[in-house]
Amino acid sequence: MKRKTFQVILVTAAATILLFASGCQHPPLPSEPNPLDKPGWTLVFHDEFDGPELDNTLWMTGFPWGRCSDIAFNTEQGNISIGEGALHLTARHETVNGYCFAWDTNGTFTPYYRDFEYTTGMLYSIRSFKYGYFECRFRVPQGNGFNSAFWLYGPEATEVDVFEIVSSDQGAAQMTLHWKVDDVLVGTSQWPTHIDPTGPAFQDGYHTFAFEWTPDGLAWYLDNWRAPESCWTRFIRGRHIPDVEMNVILTLGIGGMGGAPDSTTPFPADFVIDYVRVYEKAV
Repeated sequence: MKRKTFQVILVTAAATILLFASGCQHPPLPSEPNPLDKPGWTLVFHDEFDGPELDNTLWMTGFPWGRCSDIAFNTEQGNISIGEGALHLTARHETVNGYCFAWDTNGTFTPYYRDFEYTTGMLYSIRSFKYGYFECRFRVPQGNGFNSAFWLYGPEATEVDVFEIVSSDQGAAQMTLHWKVDDVLVGTSQWPTHIDPTGPAFQDGYHTFAFEWTPDGLAWYLDNWRAPESCWTRFIRGRHIPDVEMNVILTLGIGGMGGAPDSTTPFPADFVIDYVRVYEKAV
């Protein structure tokens, strides 16, 4: 009897150690709207998209370097709207001639026009941020070729993908930290991890993703639970904590890492965002 009890204790202890080492947390819960107030944080930027129109003091509707993106052109007309308390970024299968820029190795650019088979919408925050807690409640479209993303971008190719959700990931969300120069330990300039939702799939119901960025660490959250990371992932990401100001971006990409649309891809399709909020550590 004592031997059996001892074995149970060993198994339980081993499972506890494995759980701790893997960085696992409680599973995510179905997303509900979070209150604006967040203990320990001060709200410094937010858009609840209550309308009736987009707040142009908060957002640009294209990148500072243009509106071209893979096989789609970012437009406002018919691709960005607000309704029922949410932002809709809409992908459409329609031809448009877009104005683009090409950069050379010296950093100079040449403008040119190009035909696109698809149009879509995006937002780029006018304000930039250094450190904080970045939160978005959303629902994504389903269909081959779509890449719904909430991300931060700054100088020196600094980028944080709070989430990217593409059809090729079979419903998972990808969370990626990018930096400029390949890390000698891993031979790459990015480090992704994936997470699956519990409850409804990302296209079937709302979920909330958040990203916590401090000088000392990074953490991703899905529906208020910290996303699991291995110790190795935390170590590699900890070597490249961003220390520059970055802008908040929402995109509904077509093509690229999401692959090309096909005959089953529904158009029009909406990436629906309930709100975007940015907090700073309370003083």
